[in-house]
Amino acid sequence: MAELQAFSPGLYPRSEALVQATRDLDRGRTTHEAVDEQVQRDLAELVTVQQQAGLDLLADGMLRWQDVFRPFVEAADGLETGALTRFLDTNTFYRAPSASSVTPTLGEPLGDRYIAPLAGPRLVTLPSPFALAHGTGVEPVAMAEGVLKPQIDALDADLVVLEEPFLARAETIDLSSLETGLQKLAGGPKLALWLTFGDAQKAFEAGLADLPVDAIGIDFYATRVSAIPEGFDKMLLAGVLDARSSALEEPREIAAFIPQLYERGATEVALVPNGDLQYVSEAVAREKLARLGKAKTATTEAAA
Repeated sequence: MAELQAFSPGLYPRSEALVQATRDLDRGRTTHEAVDEQVQRDLAELVTVQQQAGLDLLADGMLRWQDVFRPFVEAADGLETGALTRFLDTNTFYRAPSASSVTPTLGEPLGDRYIAPLAGPRLVTLPSPFALAHGTGVEPVAMAEGVLKPQIDALDADLVVLEEPFLARAETIDLSSLETGLQKLAGGPKLALWLTFGDAQKAFEAGLADLPVDAIGIDFYATRVSAIPEGFDKMLLAGVLDARSSALEEPREIAAFIPQLYERGATEVALVPNGDLQYVSEAVAREKLARLGKAKTATTEAAA
């Protein structure tokens, strides 16, 4: 069996202390400096949790991001915050991106405020070109070239995870513009396209496995293993933690599931959540990551 990895892309839940500090700042009861200090405490705790779990790539949890789009919407010329929109079928809302140009551009890459420096092998999560373009009238290839490419070129990361919450839910799936956009992003860190919170069956039928990325992420709470084409030859980010449920996974049940993925031809597997962990409390997310690490260990031991 090929080496198994585990890591946690996406937005991580803020601690109760950070949530309260942010509210206090909005009400004029605290300072930006105090919030910054709490962010650093949250980040230090998250790094410790990942290290103790034995995760292979560190993530910064995107603790300053309101959603996976907002920093780019605010930083890019030609993008604006749009209407308050329900996010998928969650009980959360976000400001959907809108566009005032068909060729938005990122004047300056996001810095340390949004992509925190980390010591050791790391991943960075960004929106996919398709997700960032969703509902804006801008083509994914334009988002890739004008907004995402300058950011990726500025990164020091082992893996860039492109979060994609909309593709699996599309009525019809045409991957041509996304494919061209992903080609524009090549040449730097390894790329993963992470389909969150949805059944990837139709996307696989449309050619998902052939897209020019190093890894594909799949929600296995919504997708059958049989949807993976036989002979799948990319790294598979296996969504085995349910990021929208506070129920805690059993590591040995996850370990028993993993051999099915190798049977489909996956050359490498990484255990990940099926979406952003921000939908559960920080305490629950912490325990889920611990169990993710235990699942990796249990899988490795079973294969020995």
